[in-house]
Amino acid sequence: MLNCLVKIGFVGVALTLAGCSSLYGEDGLVKDTSQEYLAASQTKDIEMPAGLSHKTKVDYAPVPQIGSKAQKAPIGSEIGFVAPTQILAVLDNVRVNKQAENPTVYIIEDSSFLLNSIISLFEEKEIRLAKKDLSQNIIETEWVSLDERGVWLGMAGEEDLEDFRAKFRVTMESGVLNGEKQLTVERFDAQKYNDDTDKWQAIPSFWEDSAQMLNMVISNYDKVASERDKELRTKNLAGFKVRLAKDEDDNAALVTEVDIDQAWSKVPEVLKTLNFDVNDRDRRLMTYFVKYENEEPGFFASLFDSDKKALPLESGEYQVTVRQLGELTAIIFRDGQGAPLSSEIMVKLYPELSKSFGANR
Repeated sequence: MLNCLVKIGFVGVALTLAGCSSLYGEDGLVKDTSQEYLAASQTKDIEMPAGLSHKTKVDYAPVPQIGSKAQKAPIGSEIGFVAPTQILAVLDNVRVNKQAENPTVYIIEDSSFLLNSIISLFEEKEIRLAKKDLSQNIIETEWVSLDERGVWLGMAGEEDLEDFRAKFRVTMESGVLNGEKQLTVERFDAQKYNDDTDKWQAIPSFWEDSAQMLNMVISNYDKVASERDKELRTKNLAGFKVRLAKDEDDNAALVTEVDIDQAWSKVPEVLKTLNFDVNDRDRRLMTYFVKYENEEPGFFASLFDSDKKALPLESGEYQVTVRQLGELTAIIFRDGQGAPLSSEIMVKLYPELSKSFGANR
């Protein structure tokens, strides 16, 4: 009995598989209709009924005459579809310059760190550099091996050159905002190997070719910056000293000897411990937008969180800006409209701010 059931099961599976193959495919009941438009015939023009006339008849979509060369071009499934290239400016401190001729982004970053991240990418991928002028912020590569779509394959060596190769130029200039850099990538030379003549011949470069390399540069910068930020977070666990001083505009501010990136990473942690809600941040303006609720802790809150004290601030919206102050870093507290808080208020806030920035957490 068991053997009969097993046999019946196998027969059922076989019939199911056979049924699937007969349902789908060119010979099945359900056919692929995605290419049927190729066999469609042109419909006749609309004819006016007898007794009616149309004063203006215009063909708004005339079909152009197709030459013999175009008639031999691939159609339907023979056409290779390539997704449009977009610049991957998805980081908080990166934005696209849409008016630039070549693929260009704005990045708020230290110049040396940004250039070194690009050099490290080329070193990792074994791409030799033809020019590295850090004083002029220009980097040019030797020949880089490509495939026919322009996708980078690796370093073009002496004996293993592919059918396509190209050279790239990376330039960095000052951006629009404070601390912003404008980074441009250009494929300035490209060649294809001609098997008939055994020689390289020049081929054109398009915007997408340069954008692909720029995306590689941005991706590697993101990786390197993430590693740096991880180290900064580790440093922030130990805290750092701040003191009350004046910025260049004679406003009361906290100043510290740590670099601006470490201060920027530390600020939101301090704000949370002081009962600020961080609503938004703008890396380009180096500003946090926060809200403070001045509520006296209740009886039970005082039992479980005795260290938490109300700040001498009114409830409302505030801003906290981090910026360079010579060799120091300044942290400026502002009201919701961006006006710096008075020296009197900052003196009252300083004990709690100093404690929070210096705390191990």
